[in-house]
Amino acid sequence: MNYKDYFKDKKIAVIGIGPHGEMIADIKFLLRNKAKVSLFDTHSEERIKNYIMDLSIGGLHRFSFGKIIDIDLLEFDQIILSTEVSYRSTFLKKAIDAGIKIEYADILFFKLAPPVTFVGVMGMYGKSTVVHLIYRMLKKAFLEYDDQGLFLLDSSSTGGALTHLKKIKKGDVVLARIPESLIEYYYGIRMSPHVAVLTSVTSFKMLEFQTYNNFIVATDEVIDSIKSRSSIISKAKILRTRASSIPKEWGMEKKALHDQENASLALQTSELFKVSKEISMEVIQTFLGLRGHIEYIKKVANVDYYNDASSVSPASTLAALRAIYKDKNTTLIFGGAYTGQDYDLLIKNLSQYVSTVILLPGSGTIGLRKHIEEIEGLEVYQVLNLEDAVLKAKDSTKKEGIVLFSPGFDAVGVDVSRKERGERFVRAVREL
Repeated sequence: MNYKDYFKDKKIAVIGIGPHGEMIADIKFLLRNKAKVSLFDTHSEERIKNYIMDLSIGGLHRFSFGKIIDIDLLEFDQIILSTEVSYRSTFLKKAIDAGIKIEYADILFFKLAPPVTFVGVMGMYGKSTVVHLIYRMLKKAFLEYDDQGLFLLDSSSTGGALTHLKKIKKGDVVLARIPESLIEYYYGIRMSPHVAVLTSVTSFKMLEFQTYNNFIVATDEVIDSIKSRSSIISKAKILRTRASSIPKEWGMEKKALHDQENASLALQTSELFKVSKEISMEVIQTFLGLRGHIEYIKKVANVDYYNDASSVSPASTLAALRAIYKDKNTTLIFGGAYTGQDYDLLIKNLSQYVSTVILLPGSGTIGLRKHIEEIEGLEVYQVLNLEDAVLKAKDSTKKEGIVLFSPGFDAVGVDVSRKERGERFVRAVREL
């Protein structure tokens, strides 16, 4: 069905504006295509007050903030969720029982899009960096072609997913950063990437539907993990990458190992699309990294400060600690909203990488505080906010040390997004 016919006059409830406001673009797209849209968000009106006037002018039917009443959703033909909203939320149960269609925007996009080449980047960490390296390489290379479209699906940006339907055509390339929370829903529609780029060991179930002319691009560690799992049977061609695969003359040997590995994943992927070495080299050499992804901020009193505010999992925090490690003279600022993930491996390894942990408030922090305080030889402090954490880190970290803000949990309280909490950290450091 044509997407315009699909959305016309349909009563749609959008739940959540997204971690970075990416659903706003999709809401505007739905309104332009004559859908009758209502917006629900579990946060306060303060979070999206700047958007409401614009959306209301565009024809937003109504909006609601705070607690979502389950029976209010029964009047809709379809519910579209942002990635921050769980399909298992209690307020969705009645709608599920009533048979109302409930979709994530990314999944609905693929259901309505024409046949495309799907490049999916998956992993517990490193996805955003690899996605943006690949995107920049392909974008430059595709300038040589008159009719080759390239589209990016990334919930950490503000571009939206559904909005791409207005321009996409058969044979275009869709590059998607795939959050862990969406893997089972891609699997549910039997959707595997034609090119699967794996940044770390993760759930591999999406690989099940790959065919013989598809590809898996990953490091030795990830490939060995796939091969060791007898339940994973992929027909795709396997391409192993290593940090050493980057030509020496590109100057990457001075970069951290994780930067080299990310670059090698992007380089191998670009070669599948016949991107020239000159373009790949230019992108890799000029890429300065993404904000909030092990981002170096500044040196204060001979202590280096890093912002890894994008970390919402124990695996990403552990990866960040390994990436910046020089010695144990490191202070970790950690904590936030409950995620339901397993933090045992991170806790087990904390004393190997850090001497001090400063705990931020949050429902996730509460459950781990006792376990962290029991780690021998570790100094642990509890603070009330991020600004206090930065001040405490300044007092607790010795010269030539490192302060890493890698929360390992989602944003909480006054931090309405991962981006905003990162900006608060950067401001606090620059005010030292």
